[in-house]
Amino acid sequence: MQIETIMTDSWNIFKNNIVAYIIGALIAVIGSIFIITIAPLFYGLTYMAVRGIKGETVEINDVFEGFNNFIRSWVFVIAAVILLIIGYFFLIIPGIILSILIIYALPLLVLRDYGGIDAIKESINLGKENFTDTLVLFVIIIVLNAIGDSIPLAFALVVPYTIICYTLATYNLIGESPKTTVVAGEIE
Repeated sequence: MQIETIMTDSWNIFKNNIVAYIIGALIAVIGSIFIITIAPLFYGLTYMAVRGIKGETVEINDVFEGFNNFIRSWVFVIAAVILLIIGYFFLIIPGIILSILIIYALPLLVLRDYGGIDAIKESINLGKENFTDTLVLFVIIIVLNAIGDSIPLAFALVVPYTIICYTLATYNLIGESPKTTVVAGEIE
């Protein structure tokens, strides 16, 4: 996996649909105040990332796609939260490792139409097989999110960009190519 290419391509994909991504992120974050909407709205942001990666026009209403997968998105969130709580309960390190290994789970949920548990299992396997690259990507994204969290409203840029990065990395690791080709910042 070429981290620099993923970061560059993700930025270019983000720029191509910047308004939809920013408004989608605002809807997802503000809508998450109502706890019940967290899972489907973040599923919807990932769906937006998939559409952008494929070179399709991303629309603001794509953020609501997760409501068509409401149960599946919540099964995923509940399973992930339970695993992370258990991991962090055992001296923090297992929780950190698990946090790193499941970064591909939400994209897999959307890309492969998996159930929540299957997405988590495959993400853990992909993360283990590509641990160094996964760790590097995770650390870069954590740093970007920390910077974004320190600037008012920057989350509207960082959240969709992060999801695009993880989704593009997932495409790369599963060996599937989106219908369009993304090459170092250019969508062909």
